Amino acid sequence: MNRKLSAVLAADVVGFSRMMGANEAATMAALKTLRAEIFGPVFADHKGTIVKSMGDGWLVEFTSSVAAVSAAMQVQDRLKGHAEITLRMGIHIGDVTRNEDDIYGDGINIAARLEALSPPGSVLISDAVYSSLDGTLSPSFEAAGTQKLKNITRPIITWARMSHTAVERERTDTAQDVSTLPGLHIHPTINNDPRAELQDIADGLTADLGTYFGGINWLQTKISGSETTEAYSLRQTLRARGDRLRLETRLQNDRGDIIWTHKSDSTLDDAFDWQDSVVADIADHCLGMILEAETTRLTTIPDDQLTAEQCVLMGIMAWRDFGHVSFANSVAFFERAIKAKPDLADAYAEGVIVLVAAQTMSRKPDLLAYIAKLPAWVEAGRALAPGHPMLTLSIAIATYLQDQRPLPLKDVVAQTLRLAPFDARILGYCGWANLWSGQTQDAFDCFKKSLDFGRRGPAYVASLGGIASACVQLGRDEDALAYVKKGLALTDNYPTYFSAKSAALANLGRIQEAQEAMVHYRILEPDRTIRLWQATNNYAGCDGGKRFFDGLILAGLPKE
Repeated sequence: MNRKLSAVLAADVVGFSRMMGANEAATMAALKTLRAEIFGPVFADHKGTIVKSMGDGWLVEFTSSVAAVSAAMQVQDRLKGHAEITLRMGIHIGDVTRNEDDIYGDGINIAARLEALSPPGSVLISDAVYSSLDGTLSPSFEAAGTQKLKNITRPIITWARMSHTAVERERTDTAQDVSTLPGLHIHPTINNDPRAELQDIADGLTADLGTYFGGINWLQTKISGSETTEAYSLRQTLRARGDRLRLETRLQNDRGDIIWTHKSDSTLDDAFDWQDSVVADIADHCLGMILEAETTRLTTIPDDQLTAEQCVLMGIMAWRDFGHVSFANSVAFFERAIKAKPDLADAYAEGVIVLVAAQTMSRKPDLLAYIAKLPAWVEAGRALAPGHPMLTLSIAIATYLQDQRPLPLKDVVAQTLRLAPFDARILGYCGWANLWSGQTQDAFDCFKKSLDFGRRGPAYVASLGGIASACVQLGRDEDALAYVKKGLALTDNYPTYFSAKSAALANLGRIQEAQEAMVHYRILEPDRTIRLWQATNNYAGCDGGKRFFDGLILAGLPKE
């Protein structure tokens, strides 16, 4: 027998017997799709192992509470609006004992009891699990009271995440019409080999591709086996002969034309490292081709015929390297969108956040006219903000930079994370909100999640700068330099990389290198001083902020 501490997720289909009685064939087909398109990819992405399947219920083992909760929330979110399947879920962390035929222990028993108490579409977790969550996940849960569970001697404090239908009621119809954005359907990776380890690899490939593409804010990504003529399609086939592996990939446009193919070979022994590299390679090539095709498509439209939504998309695409030119180009498109459609919430959300970011940098003359519009855009956006996480957050950050009151901003960050805990772009902006308001560890957690979920999106550049700055404030200077190195491989136009680098090097006593980094920073930000920086944002006066400023001074940034 093998005994260890594990996080256990118990899941059950609501009304399974009724569904089977009404239409057995449709129910079994729905369950097959659930396993192929949702369970397999999501659990593989979070390193979960299905240890028992009971037809209408599952027990899944994870190495951490964070992984179990993330997987549960993502499954429930993907089931939002599903015509046939509704799940209830329970999670506990505790001892699990295995023998050849079964698993048992407190982790299993309590998770199963919590699942039985969970409302349809919800996730109910124990206090032990809740205590392990970071600041990006805990806001999604509310206290659900103390429960006396059958055959469990001690009462269990519980926390509940609202069902997806309840969360959805908090949102309004202000979100951008997704038909204005290009779409990508990722088909589940085909695998005809009966070996379980091959199916795990196939599920992992699907999940990783979904994670990579899902973090792109200008691309509507969906894992689906259905055919479509309204989006790009990405199809993968995993072939195996003995321990040799081959992944064949093809990308099709919305007309069904094959626009890119790819083959990659590996072996079972090297499968894990190969999986990471091949997914990154596929994502890089596909995103480049889709971005080029969409940009070309939009630039062929006469300037006066671009819709407001298309201007928003062009603005998002323009803000790529966070250099001065990209700021100016991006905000110009958002202003055009606002003029064309004054009630378009996404235009205000994107425009406000770009201007907020511009405010924290040197006031370039061609941006000053736009920055002057920020108060009016914030006020106009307030009426459109309820239920729109991005706009609500953008307005809260802009307001904080004016009144320097961290508590209202902290409340909005928690609300935003509850509504959108896996959106790479929103996680990145929540990271900046936390960093600027002195919540440095929470900022690090948000940036880390943003990098994990959006490794090929525009938010990636900013989140690398944010996490590097957070690392300096947390005293993790070597980590800061590692993140800066990744960022500089993408662009050398983003001033934050050089400010974080110079502060980290100075705090490590590498003064000459710090001064060299500061030279690069001052080329991009020639008018910046400590006084001007602190007047815009002093990180709520936290100790980490003081450490950051001390490093900048040592590196040579003038005080006045």
